[in-house]
Amino acid sequence: MDYKVHCSCRAYAMLLRTYIPRAPLSGFVDFFWYFEGYHPPHTRELTLPDGSVELVFNLNEDKIKLFDRENKGLLYDRSVICGPHSEYFIIDTSVETTSLGIHFRPGGINPFLKMPVNELHNNNVSLDTLWGTRAHDLHEKILLSKTVDDKFRTLEESLMKLASRPLIRHPAVSFALNEFQSLSDKRPLSDVIGQIGLSQRRFIQIFKEEVGLTPKLFCRLRRFQEVLNRIDHTKIVNWLDVAIACGYYDQMHFIKDFQAFSSLNPTDYFSRQGKHHNHVGIY
Repeated sequence: MDYKVHCSCRAYAMLLRTYIPRAPLSGFVDFFWYFEGYHPPHTRELTLPDGSVELVFNLNEDKIKLFDRENKGLLYDRSVICGPHSEYFIIDTSVETTSLGIHFRPGGINPFLKMPVNELHNNNVSLDTLWGTRAHDLHEKILLSKTVDDKFRTLEESLMKLASRPLIRHPAVSFALNEFQSLSDKRPLSDVIGQIGLSQRRFIQIFKEEVGLTPKLFCRLRRFQEVLNRIDHTKIVNWLDVAIACGYYDQMHFIKDFQAFSSLNPTDYFSRQGKHHNHVGIY
């Protein structure tokens, strides 16, 4: 088996490895990831929304602790699925952890669920709620896999068997995602929908069920993420230039969207940004 690690690095004395699965999974999964010894100096992190779905296995045998927007603690079993979010949530980083996860492409979780993806919008759910005993069995297989490569292999082989429907996207959704994710394409949403050949209402329904968000909300998140990518690891930022380059009408709309998605104004975020632009230490 040709098994390649996509990247390997150290941060906070932490081991990070990622792996891109083979086709056809690669069309639905962005990458698998493995964190070992993650223990940053802060005890909680804002997790900013990007509209994707994350599946996380805690390999320390502990429960997974998250916090909602009201700072209420939420406990999940050893594995959790974080649905497509358009709101931030908070993760507990007070205890050193080792985790394995799947970062799905937008809409990539759809073949592995028996429910519409939009039912997971802004929700985090214990994996056994969705996959039953299969979630427990997969977790045990991962724990028994000795090396990181073995764990990736187990996850890849098991995920293929867990698909509840063919690994095929609706052609309208596939076309729209390609258009929406093209950073050079700033066309109005109506122009893209006009090329699809479905009524606007029908297309929005299909897109929501497969991706978990409305097309409009998905595009707003893509624009927000483009901002984060543009300012990542820069020293000086002209916020008006960034806002215009990312397709905002003016700075006021830009700031309003930024605060809605992150709870921070752009300057506060910039002063706190860490090694990953979607994770911000708060205390």
